[in-house]
Amino acid sequence: MSIGETLVKLLSIKPWENVLVLTDFKKEKTGRKIFEELKNKANTKFFIMKTRSRDGEEPTKRAKELMLEADVILAVTLYSLTHTKAVKKCVNLGKRVASMPNLSEFSIKEGGLTADYRIVKKITDKVFHLVKNAKKMRVLSRNGTNVEFSVEGREWHRDDGWLNKSGSLGNLPAGEVFIAPLEKSINGIIIFDFFPLSKSKLTLEVKEGKVYKIRENAEVLERIFLKLGEKSRQIAEFGIGTNPKAKIIGNVLEDEKALGTCHFALGNNINFGGVNKVQFHVDGIIEKPTILTDGKLIMKNGKLLV
Repeated sequence: MSIGETLVKLLSIKPWENVLVLTDFKKEKTGRKIFEELKNKANTKFFIMKTRSRDGEEPTKRAKELMLEADVILAVTLYSLTHTKAVKKCVNLGKRVASMPNLSEFSIKEGGLTADYRIVKKITDKVFHLVKNAKKMRVLSRNGTNVEFSVEGREWHRDDGWLNKSGSLGNLPAGEVFIAPLEKSINGIIIFDFFPLSKSKLTLEVKEGKVYKIRENAEVLERIFLKLGEKSRQIAEFGIGTNPKAKIIGNVLEDEKALGTCHFALGNNINFGGVNKVQFHVDGIIEKPTILTDGKLIMKNGKLLV
């Protein structure tokens, strides 16, 4: 199945709908490829905006205007627009939004976008039912991660790729179950095996939800913290990958969906149930984690116990 056919199916795109392929100068080639596949399947527009400087930065004024005119928005950009006010407004208006930040050729040709999304949905539903009533979570890993947090009162979300309902929002490739933990409840050590702002493993010491110490490779993150303030230090998200075709390739969009991984994110979480508002959101990946819900083992060394 081609990328165009996959998108039409997952977003239930109708021939009479207005579709916007929104890209930027860094991802123009990928965006144009998707536009070419969709241009005869709907009323499709193609727009290139100035490349944003980080995940979570708002799109340009003209881009926001075009987003409001569309029924379906495909954000094929270098940095993620998922956690922006512009996307939240579109979702509230009933538009269907697929966010594809830094989409790789691997994802399109042999990775997460080539999955049978009926299977992705089945695995995602299984994980969701394992965690949906959880109050306390603990994540461990052989890399040294040992962190605990509360999710009591917060809603878990399923990102299974099926963005065919009014107000749908998700990543493509898809495949995760995720939540905004209670912000001040997170304590421990998080060690990312892969983090986009670091060339090697990154160790974060976390107290009451905030990163208070970075053990190595701190320069880039510390500059962001200094520029954006304390809210950028917040651990904002926890997610579990559910896509069996996704692989660890050093691309967060693909990596975080891989079955047998989990991820934490820093920064903004207001779009999925949190209270931390900042123009920044970045995810880091943990391979083969062990995950407990209220003391019950649900994943051991990356293997789901179902």
